[in-house]
Amino acid sequence: MRRYVERGYGFEQRRAALAEPDGFSRKHWQAFAEMGWLAVGLPEACGGLGDAADQALLAEELGRAQPAEPWLANAALCAPLLAACGDPAHAAIAAAMAEGGAMLALAAWETQGRYDAFDISTTAQQHEPGQWTLDGRKTLVLGGGSAAVLLVLARSGGQRRDRDGLTLFAVPADMRGISVDALPTYDGRQTASVTLRRATVPDSARIGPVDGAWPLVEAAIDQATVMACAEAVGTMSRAFDLTRDYLVTREQFGRALTANQVIRHRLVDLYVSVEQARAITELAANALHGDAVARMRAVSHAKAFVSDAGRALGEDVVQLHGAVGMTDEMEIGHCYKRLAAHANLFGDADWHYERLAALDHAAQAQA
Repeated sequence: MRRYVERGYGFEQRRAALAEPDGFSRKHWQAFAEMGWLAVGLPEACGGLGDAADQALLAEELGRAQPAEPWLANAALCAPLLAACGDPAHAAIAAAMAEGGAMLALAAWETQGRYDAFDISTTAQQHEPGQWTLDGRKTLVLGGGSAAVLLVLARSGGQRRDRDGLTLFAVPADMRGISVDALPTYDGRQTASVTLRRATVPDSARIGPVDGAWPLVEAAIDQATVMACAEAVGTMSRAFDLTRDYLVTREQFGRALTANQVIRHRLVDLYVSVEQARAITELAANALHGDAVARMRAVSHAKAFVSDAGRALGEDVVQLHGAVGMTDEMEIGHCYKRLAAHANLFGDADWHYERLAALDHAAQAQA
């Protein structure tokens, strides 16, 4: 992956991919599939190979390129969710994605819920046996602009913020009653707003049990969160390398900037930050398939740390470059935008600290 990024997916190639009609390169996407990168981390039943730790290693190297392609939405979020449902027909969709086929997107979050993906007002109603009608609106659907299949999380029972009463459906993005408005983010990712108006799907589109989708969705979001952290570690590492190389070659008053001890100290701090982020992300990746509470703790610890560390590193490296770091022609500015966007992806640091506090409170109540 690193060789591919260095030789075939450099800064200029990424800018060219962002300028394409889809906002990413279909050529690169097919290359990802041919080299097996879309299958890493999936079960063998889906044509996958490796485990979550392997996928995190891949994500880190991919993060050095800040990919425009929707790898995170497909390989790290939707495909693991489909693979975990236990339905061969839906697992086959994940296998097709891994081979470079239909792209996927999870339509879960809504505007009133912010980071709480269980805060759902979109409804799923059965007006006749074997048929479901979906109504509602989803926001910031990662990879939604290019998805052929949407995984729609809808409320089939309970109240708006209940974790029970949620059902998941695999819905063709071009079916009647669904409109998709693509929305690029400032760091180059592709998202979409999805509106469902009496979209009718058969019961065969249902993924997992009626009213019981949330545990599967939550586990998939946790896995995607770890892979987003791994991507951010790769971006942090790339930003550090660019900054070190710049400071070694940039001269002021006849000597390199790294001749200043304070600059060298700041570089050491940046290096330590990258290594800490990598270590806590590796720990979270190893906890993904264990106890659910341990998984959630490890994921939230990692995301809270990497969100803050990544944003701080991005600010520091831009400052060390000076005004030139803010220009679109410099890769370091793009690194900063990716790290700033990552800080809010799948929950910011405050949200994850609140989840940790809720887990502690629940453990004390049980004790």
